[in-house]
Amino acid sequence: MMMKINDFQKYKATLLIPYDQYFSLIYDTKYLLEARLSSGRIFVAHKYFYGCNRRKAVEKATDWYSKDLREVLGPPSQIMMIDDPMEEVIYEEGFVCTDLRNKYLDEPTIDRLLNEAGGDLGRDNTTGTESHPTCSVKRLRRRRKQEVRLTDRLTQSPSGVIYYRMTEFHKGNSGRTKSRKVKLASKSLVKARKEIIRRGLDRLEKGSLGNVSDFRNVSFTSKAA
Repeated sequence: MMMKINDFQKYKATLLIPYDQYFSLIYDTKYLLEARLSSGRIFVAHKYFYGCNRRKAVEKATDWYSKDLREVLGPPSQIMMIDDPMEEVIYEEGFVCTDLRNKYLDEPTIDRLLNEAGGDLGRDNTTGTESHPTCSVKRLRRRRKQEVRLTDRLTQSPSGVIYYRMTEFHKGNSGRTKSRKVKLASKSLVKARKEIIRRGLDRLEKGSLGNVSDFRNVSFTSKAA
């Protein structure tokens, strides 16, 4: 196979093959010449793949494994790991365990990633199934999606719903107030302002809508735009 000019980075795949399964490969005429017997009756084999990034190299490795070895050895998650020489696997906002870039990690990469995650991730030691194979790591703490504050009185939920914070005045001498959030049907700030006026939600808070810039001079989020 001819290597493309942008497939310059070299990645090493390591296969840990149980003793009996390795001999099954021999019987199936798929003998791995580079395999060597290690401790624990495990054969260790190495194969190199080139790609412009780790995701591409993992894709090539899994294609090769599925074609030549999967029928005998089973899912690659139990057998194969791939190094990360350029440290492309990092823990950041939006990290996805099932992303191909983040799968089949070797031990040094897992250790580094868990340290970066600060307790958010852990090793995935489950057995998995054919349709839902295990990943190298799993999330231990759910990501908390925060509300976005659009103005002093408008917030947007992670799902894109806009709420208006309304202040209610209690009758009596105490003069106490209570705030509650009212769900709006509008999906943009301009429409939300019109809806608040149309529904009369501002009747007790005329001053809050006096400054039009409160609704216009804000940073639009992708869901509110």
